[in-house]
Amino acid sequence: MDMQVETRVAIGGAAVVGVEADFDFLSAEYRDLFARSDVTAFQSPLWQAAIHRDLAPALGARQHTVTVRNSVDRSLLAVLPLVIQKLGPLAVIQPADFGVCDANAAIGETAVLGALAEDAAMRQRFGAALKGAGALLFRKVRRDGFDVRQLFNGAVTSINENAAYHSETGDDFEFWQRKTLNRKFSKELGRLNRQVERELGPYEHRVAMSETDIRAAFDLLQRARKDRFKSDLLDNPVFFDFYRNYAIVGAASGEAITYVSCLNSEPVAVLFGVGHEEQCHAVLIAADTERLAKYSVGMQLLYRVIKLRFDAGLHRLDFGVGNTGYKSLFRVEEVPLDNFSVSRSPAGALLTTVYHHAKPLKNKLRRFAQRLR
Repeated sequence: MDMQVETRVAIGGAAVVGVEADFDFLSAEYRDLFARSDVTAFQSPLWQAAIHRDLAPALGARQHTVTVRNSVDRSLLAVLPLVIQKLGPLAVIQPADFGVCDANAAIGETAVLGALAEDAAMRQRFGAALKGAGALLFRKVRRDGFDVRQLFNGAVTSINENAAYHSETGDDFEFWQRKTLNRKFSKELGRLNRQVERELGPYEHRVAMSETDIRAAFDLLQRARKDRFKSDLLDNPVFFDFYRNYAIVGAASGEAITYVSCLNSEPVAVLFGVGHEEQCHAVLIAADTERLAKYSVGMQLLYRVIKLRFDAGLHRLDFGVGNTGYKSLFRVEEVPLDNFSVSRSPAGALLTTVYHHAKPLKNKLRRFAQRLR
């Protein structure tokens, strides 16, 4: 018998939607649900737990996790990691993101989420879970995953100004390199790597595992990115501590991956990523361009990360969101992202209209919520 049909029948009328303000993302039930879901590393237990513990309270947000449970045995069927914040005088519900996630999603098996979305009563219950807020603003929904807006009535959609990008090597690295990298660019990377070793000393590319090495890597990230990016998150101690602490705690399990290029045992380029199984989403990258600009150590690290992952049997690197020009050198594949909103009051309707259709006014909204993206 088709298991998907069985799932859909089991859900009918037997699911309870609720808000759990103390939901534990490190619990066994969430770990099990996440493992069965087709989502990204940004929904992983450790990452979501860190966001709710370290970022939400510091940024004036309250946990508003929406859960779906079986009404008989209380087993967990789906989770939406949401928070509620004040945007000026208006309370707004958003994903637990704060600008640190490249994708937001509903966690659950695709067949279960589809069954919930097709049930009119369930959509009403999801809407009721937004009580107390003027609007839901849900950003960065990947088009290659479940469309979360299907869970809500009256959702309004717009395309996110950024997209996600990834590169897949396949099983033959040399073939990928010939097909993907411009021959001149590929030869230049090899030449620069040899030049650094010849002129400056021992040069290696690896994963930082110890707390000492990770701290040194994040010191370089903060120093190298300073004044290079407008409103860089690492300028805020709350975000810097969040990223660094996560990198240290998640290193052993592979949920956090800090790649470094070291010259004479000192980091000169760093790529920090969030990982899960074969996933690695590049989140932060920086290089010592003040001393080593002519050697393109940042570009070298990107290439070496792809090679290191291939050698470990991992064939994909997600470059993160944003239309940064350097990604084109790797002929990355693009996944569009969508935003959607659900209005719950006249003020919420005005806010969502501005958000979807008036970019200058949307930018002004960021005075109240800098991570409204």
